[in-house]
Amino acid sequence: MAVSTIVAAPGLSRSEHRRAVRLGPRATNSTRPIDALVEAARFDAVEVTDVTSSFLETARAWHTEFAQHESELRDIIGPTWDERQKERGEIIQAIEEGLLLRLLVSGTARI
Repeated sequence: MAVSTIVAAPGLSRSEHRRAVRLGPRATNSTRPIDALVEAARFDAVEVTDVTSSFLETARAWHTEFAQHESELRDIIGPTWDERQKERGEIIQAIEEGLLLRLLVSGTARI
């Protein structure tokens, strides 16, 4: 199994964690380490790779390109344009502040 996920960074204060959850995508509210969650789901040989810096570059480019093509994309995306662009900006901000991480997690199912 392999999955890419965004999580609240470890070691945050309570207020920082709340901010990470508010700025991040759904399901970032766990305070347990991702490897512990995956192991609890009966996976072994769990490996976690931090790909935050690459994701941040991609997120910035995505946000910029969407803004540059706003007139065309607004027609396609419709009324959720503003909300989606705002959410992209918030995730970028939270990553820059060290509140969120993008992780690649892999493991082997126990038999």
